Amino acid sequence: MYWLVKQDKKKHAWGVTVITAIAIAGFFVSQRASRIAVQNYKQHQIDARQQELEADSILRTLNRDTAE
Repeated sequence: MYWLVKQDKKKHAWGVTVITAIAIAGFFVSQRASRIAVQNYKQHQIDARQQELEADSILRTLNRDTAE
């Protein structure tokens, strides 16, 4: 590999530049995806709590109506 790099230093520099740019872009995309995943998880928890409260409310109403 060293011999190959020594043969064509311009291509090596471009290769390192391209790989570095791809790695940096991948890092930022990964960070954004993680942030969105956390937001989705929090929203899912909120939605689940709301559905649970609605279900409890319906059950209380049904139990009250059948008790009367």
